[in-house]
Amino acid sequence: MRIRKNILIIMTLLLCACNEKQKTEQKSKLIIESKTEIKSNSELNNDYSKSAELFANEVLKENIRIHSFNIKNSENPRHLKIFQSNGLEKIVAYSDKNYPKKTNPINYQHFILFVATYSNNQKAETAFNQIKKDALKYEMFDNLESLDKKDYERVIGLIIGVKPGGLITQNGKQIFSLVETCRNTPIGGTWYEYERKFLNFISKNRNEIEVLNSDCGKMGNYVIEKRTKAGR
Repeated sequence: MRIRKNILIIMTLLLCACNEKQKTEQKSKLIIESKTEIKSNSELNNDYSKSAELFANEVLKENIRIHSFNIKNSENPRHLKIFQSNGLEKIVAYSDKNYPKKTNPINYQHFILFVATYSNNQKAETAFNQIKKDALKYEMFDNLESLDKKDYERVIGLIIGVKPGGLITQNGKQIFSLVETCRNTPIGGTWYEYERKFLNFISKNRNEIEVLNSDCGKMGNYVIEKRTKAGR
C-alpha cells in the first residue's frame, strides 16, 4: 500500500514538472514571437521602398521599367556614387521603357527616380548627411581633383549635367533621388507640384522632411530645404 502511494506521489510530481516545463516553453515561444513581430513591424515602418515604387507606377503606369544595380559595377550611372556609404544594401531605379528609344538608359536624365536602401535608418541618415556635405564641397572647392578618390566620385556624382535638376531626401532606410530636367514633368504640371506628389508618397509618417534641392539648370547649386505637407 505504501509503495503504491509513493508511486502515485512520484507520478504526480512528474506531471506537475512536465506542466511547468510546458508553460515555460510556451512563455518563451510567445516572447520570441512577440519580439520577432515587433522587429518585423519596425523594419516595415522604416522601409519606404514600396512607397517609391507606387509613385513610379503612378507616374509611368504600363511603361514602368525597374532597374536593380550591382553596386560594384563600374558601368553604373555615375549618379549612383553619391549613395556610397557603410550599410548600403541595394540601389533600384525606375525609368520609362520607351526612353531612350535606341540605347539602354545610363544617363541621369534617362531615369525618373533612384532609391538606395541601407541596412537601417541610422545608416541611411548618415549617408544623407554625407551627401549634404558633398554638395557643399562642390561649392567650396575650386579644384575638385584635390579631393581623394572616394570624395571626388561622390561629389561628381551629384553634378550630372548642365540642365538637369533634382531633389534628394531620406526617410527610414532609404535615400531617394528624384530626377528633374528642364523639360516638362512626366505627368504634366509644375516641377514643384511633382516634387510634392513624390514627397506625399514617401513621407506619409512625417509632417516635415528635409530635402536637398537643385532646380533645373542649377545642378551645382543644391539648397537644403524643409518641406511640409502644405508645401515649403
